[in-house]
Amino acid sequence: MKISRLLYIFLFGALVLATAIVTQGMLLRHIQTDVEAAQERRHESNALARELHQSSDELTRFARTFAVTGEPRYRDYFQNVLDIRNGKIVRPEGYDGVYWDLVIAGLLPEPSNASNGELSLEARMRKVGITVDEFSKLKEAQNLSDRLVRREEVAMHALDGRFDDGTGSFSREGPPDRDMAMRILHDKTYHDAKGAIMEPIDVFLTMVNARTNAELKGLNRYASQVLAGLIATSIGLLGLIAVLVWVLRARFLRPTAALLTTVDEIGEGNLDARTHVSGSDELGTLASAVDSMTARLKAALGEVEKKADQARLQAEELATERDHSEKLLHNILPALIAERLKGGESMIAETFPEVTVLFADIVGFTRLAEKIGPHDIVSMLNDIFGRFDDLVVKHDLEKIKTIGDCYMVVGGVPTRSATHCQQTARFALDALKSFEDYAASFPHPLRIRLGMHTGTVVAGIVGTQKFAYDLWGDVVNVAARYESTAEPNRIHVSDAVRVRLVDDFDFEDAGEVELKGKGQMRSWFLTDAKDDSGTIVPLKDQRRG
Repeated sequence: MKISRLLYIFLFGALVLATAIVTQGMLLRHIQTDVEAAQERRHESNALARELHQSSDELTRFARTFAVTGEPRYRDYFQNVLDIRNGKIVRPEGYDGVYWDLVIAGLLPEPSNASNGELSLEARMRKVGITVDEFSKLKEAQNLSDRLVRREEVAMHALDGRFDDGTGSFSREGPPDRDMAMRILHDKTYHDAKGAIMEPIDVFLTMVNARTNAELKGLNRYASQVLAGLIATSIGLLGLIAVLVWVLRARFLRPTAALLTTVDEIGEGNLDARTHVSGSDELGTLASAVDSMTARLKAALGEVEKKADQARLQAEELATERDHSEKLLHNILPALIAERLKGGESMIAETFPEVTVLFADIVGFTRLAEKIGPHDIVSMLNDIFGRFDDLVVKHDLEKIKTIGDCYMVVGGVPTRSATHCQQTARFALDALKSFEDYAASFPHPLRIRLGMHTGTVVAGIVGTQKFAYDLWGDVVNVAARYESTAEPNRIHVSDAVRVRLVDDFDFEDAGEVELKGKGQMRSWFLTDAKDDSGTIVPLKDQRRG
C-alpha cells in the first residue's frame, strides 16, 4: 500500500475524530449556555423577590410618613407603589434601589399615571419561568402584603376621619384619629404581619436556589460525560497517529525509525529534536514537515510561556493593588458603605431616625499648639485619637471625622442598633477616663469637653473625586453645642439622652443651658454607669450660658 493511500486512510480517520471533537466542543458550549441561562433565571427570580420585599417596605414607609405628617403626597406615593406593583401604571426607569428617596428629595419626577401595557409583578412572576410551588410562595407573600395594605389603608383613612362601616367601605365619618393610625401602623399585630411576609419570600429563595443547584448539578454531570468523550476521542486520534507511525516504520526501517525517534522525543517535550531525513518522496516531505512543525511549536510554546509569565506577574500586581485599594477604602469609609460602593452604588443617602452623636473637643487647643509646636501637637492628637479609635471599635460605633482637635462619633450608623445611646454613653465614659490617664502624664495641662445628643440624621456619601461619609441634621448641631457649652472633663448631654439612659447610668443635673439657635434647654452631666444600688445624683443648682 502506498504512503499516499495510507495518508488518505489516516486523513479520513482523523477527519472523523476531529468532527467528533468539534461536536463535543459545541455540546460543551451549549451546556455552558444552559448554565448561564439557569443562573439568569435565578437572578431574575431573586430580583422579583427583592422587588416584592422593597414594595412592602415602601408601602409601610409611606403609610407611616402620611400618618405622622398628614401630607397628601405620601398617600399618593403609597397608591403609586400599589399601581406599579399591580401593573396599572408604567414602572419608572431605575425603579430599583433609591428611586423613591430621589423622588421625595425632588431629584426625580413623580411616576407617570399613564399605562402602557405594563406587566404586574404577578405577571412577571409567571413569565420568569419559576415552578408552580415557587410561584405559590411568592404569591403567598404578595397576598400577605396586600392584606397588610388593607390595615395601612384603615390607618390612613382614620387620619382623614373616615372609618370602616363594616362592609369594607370607609363611609362612616368621624373626628380624625391620628392615635389610631399610629397604633395600627406600629402595634405588634402590624409587625407580626410584616414579618409574615418575609417567611414565604425566604422559602421561595431557598426553593429557587435548590432547583437551580440541582439543574446545575445535572448540567455538570452531562458536561463531565461530554468531556470524558472528548478525551477519549482525542486519545483515539493520538492512537491513529501511532498506528500510522508503526506502519511506516515497518515498511521503511531507517527513515521511519528516525521519524519515530524524533516524534518520541517531541512527545517527551524535546522540541529541539530533528529527523535528519531528506528526500523528495513522501517520507522526506513528511520529515521536513515534522521538523518545521517542531520548530514552530517550540517558538509558539516559548511565546506562550513568555505571555503566561507576563500574565502571572500582572495578576500578582493587580492583586496587590486591589488589596491596597480596599484597605485604603475601608480606612476612609465604613466597611458596609465601602462594600456598597464596590457593589456599584453611586449615590448613598439614608435617614436614620434613632442615632446618638458625640463630639469631643480639647480645651484651649490653640494656645497649647502655640506652646508645644506642630510635631508635638500632632503626636499628642495621634495618641489621644488613637485611644478613641480603639474605643470606637470596642463599643461598635462609627467614627465620622476629626476636625482639628474635634472628634466626632456616632452610634446606630450605618449599622442600625437599638442600644446606640448606651454604646455611645459607655464610649464617652471610657474616652474621658482614657483621656484623663493620658493627661496625667502629659507635661502640659490637658482638659476635654464632651457633648451628646440623640435624634434623627441623614447619612451619606458626598464628593466625586474624594469620598467622605458624613451626617446632616439638627441632632448634629445640637450635639456640637452641648459639647461647646460643657465643663472641662465633663460629659454634657441633652434631656433626650438622659431619658434613654436614666435606668442604666448616673446623671448630675446641669440645669438649663442657652444653646445658640435653640434657646434655653435642659442639660445633664453623664457621670457613671449604674451599679445595682445606683441612684440619680441630686439636683445641682447651676446654670451655664
